[in-house]
Amino acid sequence: MDLPFNTATVSLLTVAYIIIFLVALSANILLVYIVFKRPSLKTTINYLFTNIAVFNLLVAVFIMPYSVRHLFVATAWFDGVLGQISCRFIYFLYGISTAGFVLTVIGISLNQFYAILFPSKIIALIRNTRLLSCMIWILSVVLMSPYLAMYGVKEISRQHQCIYVVANRVIIKIHFSSLFVFLYAFPLSLLTILYIFIVRKLWFRTLPGNIHSIHRHAVEMSKRRVICMLIVVIATFASCWLPVHVFYMYMAFENDGNVSVDSDWSLFIMFFAHANNAVNPCLIMAFNRKCRAELIKLCTTNRTPWMRCLRRTGHEESGCQTDTRLTKTRKIQAVENLAEGIARKRGRLYDLNLWTNACSSSPVSLVQFTYCEDAPETEN
Repeated sequence: MDLPFNTATVSLLTVAYIIIFLVALSANILLVYIVFKRPSLKTTINYLFTNIAVFNLLVAVFIMPYSVRHLFVATAWFDGVLGQISCRFIYFLYGISTAGFVLTVIGISLNQFYAILFPSKIIALIRNTRLLSCMIWILSVVLMSPYLAMYGVKEISRQHQCIYVVANRVIIKIHFSSLFVFLYAFPLSLLTILYIFIVRKLWFRTLPGNIHSIHRHAVEMSKRRVICMLIVVIATFASCWLPVHVFYMYMAFENDGNVSVDSDWSLFIMFFAHANNAVNPCLIMAFNRKCRAELIKLCTTNRTPWMRCLRRTGHEESGCQTDTRLTKTRKIQAVENLAEGIARKRGRLYDLNLWTNACSSSPVSLVQFTYCEDAPETEN
């Protein structure tokens, strides 16, 4: 089989794509699972992080396999209606994932900016996660809709190819210039300005009251973690996407228009852009302490399916003991519920936790209720 690119390049990038595909698929799915299954992580920022994970999954599921195929057959495609739809759909999804990632990062930055510098101001669009996510997806689809007309299948040298079909040089320059401005230069400038104000506020903020040395050290470490996270996020975004935009701008403004997209070094440029989708969830879980703690708990606890299987096959006795404890706990809970129902029918139910001083002389039983003359009444 004759390869359209250098054999060493194809072999190296194929292995690299398999690695980042596995990392991107597992890490992004794991991030979505942890955020939606753990109550402590259900915050606005984490929900927006899951939005990034979904955009990353689009690239991992659709774009990375197409890129591996591109290494072996280049732009060769199949004709017909299905060929036209699939060709346009691949590039359209790639545009949506790129625009969605950029818009989500801007949304997270604006959320942090107002939360730190103007905590008293309530911006409905920024604080409402569902509304913000819907707006991000709608804007991504609208902004990338021209991709449906700019890519297609054409027959070149008796072979059908999925390529960029726009031939007008003016439209090409406007298109790639717009991508560079709205998906790289402007977002990066905005992020830099927002994070400068955020860092200044965090670094020079004076906490009220007397701060002990341990608390002061914790605050300083928190500041350093935030600063490191912001620097890494901006640096990763800039380093992964700058070569891509420079390459496309060079293609658009090259006078002779004979710059080949199918050069070996252009493959490496696109690979680094795709690798960003595998790096993002790893960075989020590495810098988010709660997310990292939940990930460790998920990997070490026996609540996960694979850990349960291991414990059942290797430790049957300990599994039986665990089931026995769970059975006892359910029985105790049933007794408590029955006793509480009886108490509701006979009289008024009171909570001992709110009246420990008045009833401290009487022992606290397993069922946490009693009748005390002056005890405060709980809401039923």
